[in-house]
Amino acid sequence: MSKIFVFLMVFTLCLSLIQAKPIITPTRTNSKVTRNDRLTNSQRIARGLPPRAPVRLYDPTAPHHFLPRAS
Repeated sequence: MSKIFVFLMVFTLCLSLIQAKPIITPTRTNSKVTRNDRLTNSQRIARGLPPRAPVRLYDPTAPHHFLPRAS
């Protein structure tokens, strides 16, 4: 009776280890940022990808103050 009990315990332990899923922690490789998002526009064009959209778009209504220059 004890041999069957030991066998069942070892069997269930093996099944629990096989069935367990690994915990995925967020890292740089599996986060939402892909490698193509970190490329410069020249690197993207060299790989045949379209260039990225500008981060800061030009706003013609924004005041553009001239900085005083040293004479």
